[in-house]
Order: sequence, then C-alpha cells, then structure tokens
Amino acid sequence: MSNTHIAHELLLRAFPSDHADRIFAEKVKQKPLFLRPTDSEVTDARELRRRERNRKQAHLRKKQKPRPLSAKQKRALCIYDIPKEARKYSIYEPLHDMWIGYIQEVLGENCTPVTAQTAAKLVSADFHGAELEVVRARSVSRVGVKGIVVKDTKFTFEVVTKNNDIKIIPKEHSIFRFQIPALQRRVQGTSADSREVDRDLIFELHGSQFENRAPDRANRKFKQKPLTDL
Repeated sequence: MSNTHIAHELLLRAFPSDHADRIFAEKVKQKPLFLRPTDSEVTDARELRRRERNRKQAHLRKKQKPRPLSAKQKRALCIYDIPKEARKYSIYEPLHDMWIGYIQEVLGENCTPVTAQTAAKLVSADFHGAELEVVRARSVSRVGVKGIVVKDTKFTFEVVTKNNDIKIIPKEHSIFRFQIPALQRRVQGTSADSREVDRDLIFELHGSQFENRAPDRANRKFKQKPLTDL
C-alpha cells in the first residue's frame, strides 16, 4: 500500500512532477489549519459562580436601560390626556392672551392688507392657545363649537370650551375661524379726523389643508392646493 498522499497523486496526474511537488508543498503541507477552540466543560465551582454572576449583571444592565413606550402603552397610561381638574376654560385664558401677543409679533405691525408673505407666516405659526370656532364642517353637530386650543395634533384640534368641556374636532372637512386683535393704527387725515382705530383681523383656516403637527409646520413651505371639498 502506497504512503503517497492522495492529493499528491492527483496533482501528479495533472502537472509535471516538479510542479506537482511545489503545489503540494505550498497548498497542502504548509497550509495553516485554523481550529475553533472548543468550550471545555467547566468543572471549577469558582469559575461557574463567576460566569453566573457576570450573566446576572449583564441581564440587570439590560433591564435598567429605559425603553420607549409604544403608542398602545401611552394610550393605556393616558399620558396625553388632560386631567379633569385641568379642564377649565379660565385656566387657559392667560394662554390665549399670550398667544395673541405671539401672533401679533409674528405677523408684525404692517400685516394689512394680508399678503402671501403674511399668510405664509400665519400657517407656520403655533396654534396652541388660539381661540378657534368651527364655521363649516361635514358634520353639522360640530358647527359652532368654539374654544381655546389645548392640543394641536396632526389630524385634530382639541379645544376647551367656555362650558369647561373638552372637544376633539377633526381638521378634515372643517373650516375654523379665529380673530386677531390688530395693533392700534393712526388714520391720517385732518387734525379733527386723525384718531386711533382698532381693526381686528379675522381669518378662516381650512383644516384639510392644515393636517400637520405644529413642529412640522415651522420649517415647511406651503403650496396652494385646490379646495376639492368645497
């Protein structure tokens, strides 16, 4: 029985002797063989305790890392629900006064007549604290609802009415009206006719074109769209 390696015999059939010897020496005899070390069974009690302690510490660190709540968990915990003791119109009246000052500052003194630039500032503003009234809606029961916005989501306005009720109004197929007290402006004329006048600005907001969250509207450019629902 020949002691020649089977790989060497096959190489001799395909290549000359010297060439076959060189290939066999480089590719077979001198090729490193990488072996994966096997995990030997640990019999030392101290090593077993150490591994168990490390495993428990890793599990504890994993549990301590906070995980974000899912939408279902947030609804179950009522995180975004307004408590009953806070559902009072009088609580949000100072917020409405702050919003009036904020929107007047956003629009500026020379906001009349209303231009496209003024409208762009208005639609990018935050409406938390605005007093909105539903003037037109697909559901007749929502027409006439008026209150201060306490929550502005992507698809709804949540308002508190003067009756201390919370109303959730969908933006889709709804038109809202709000009023902005304008700054006093002097009307030029004769000395007798020169006087200070207040011109309140009244706007109507089409909810179907306003389905965005307040943070998303700040840096978004709005484009005119056809009002297919009118």
